[in-house]
Amino acid sequence: MKLVSIFLPASALKMLGACISIMIICGLSSAATADQSTFDVEAVKAKYSIRDYVYQPLPERGYNYFKIAENAYFVHDDFEHMVFFVTEEGVVVYDAKPDVSPFLLEAISEVTDKPITHVIYSHHHRDHAQGMSLFPKTAKIIANDETAKFLKIANDPKRPMPDIVWKDSYVLETGGLRLEFKDFDRNWHSQSDSIVYAPQQKILLATDTFHADAAPWIHFGESTDPMMTWMLPEIVLNEYPDFELIINGHERIVPTRAHWETYKELIEDMKKIVFEVAKSPAFQAMAKETAQRYADGSEHAIYKETIMTAASMCAEKFNEKWAGRVRNVRLNSVENFQMMFIQLVILNP
Repeated sequence: MKLVSIFLPASALKMLGACISIMIICGLSSAATADQSTFDVEAVKAKYSIRDYVYQPLPERGYNYFKIAENAYFVHDDFEHMVFFVTEEGVVVYDAKPDVSPFLLEAISEVTDKPITHVIYSHHHRDHAQGMSLFPKTAKIIANDETAKFLKIANDPKRPMPDIVWKDSYVLETGGLRLEFKDFDRNWHSQSDSIVYAPQQKILLATDTFHADAAPWIHFGESTDPMMTWMLPEIVLNEYPDFELIINGHERIVPTRAHWETYKELIEDMKKIVFEVAKSPAFQAMAKETAQRYADGSEHAIYKETIMTAASMCAEKFNEKWAGRVRNVRLNSVENFQMMFIQLVILNP
């Protein structure tokens, strides 16, 4: 092998050295950035998104908290949870649950000494809003216009009026954090629902939408618009194709996209069962017999008995298929099929 000597003037050598130094610094900086942005969300799911975690005892202090994404923390007690984000300028809190907010304030003090800069109302219901009075007066309170309207009606000192009121959509950018707010045309739970997305963390903040690894709450969470409740799974998956976690505000399990996909499958199956039962010879015969039995004009009895029988038939099919796949399958299945049958077969066929 033959070595070749190359002569470079001192000025060129100096410039080359500077370029090499810049390349090294940039390379180190990129590596550092890559290290800082690396977070093992799969490890979070493996530990905190499983059914076993629901039944683990709480620490003596009555709550637990842990990191679920870059600069994002999950705080929970036995059945409620909240999320906060640590930014370069301070802390942003989502939801204001009265039971969890005191625990969240303790957790924040252990994670950072930065001030709380923003607190977000998910909606106006007391169980998600009455913790707002516990946060510093200096924090900016954010809510959509529907939430602000209902807070004004409530006139509750524990639910102070927001400083920032948005309509349709809104973006909060603070200290390197980006949150994208969206208000859909219809609500699924309250009269003031909205969704917030943290694209950097891939966390969807969607309160009172569902229960992870569980059958729906009774009356689908006392839904104000059941039809929207059942459309929501597909809407969310289409609108937010890359979220990893979906925060719903209840239970200690950390909900994942997989939980949401299972919920979508469950809802679609429930709707399918309703129509199968409604068209079945067994139900048709029962409905005919009931109408004949109350032919004296007892329309109220016909209506109630027909719906109750249909709901029981639906629940039996549902329970057999879903028991064991998710929790609490039998608990509210009859009541939920009553609502679904009324909406899909009677009111909105």
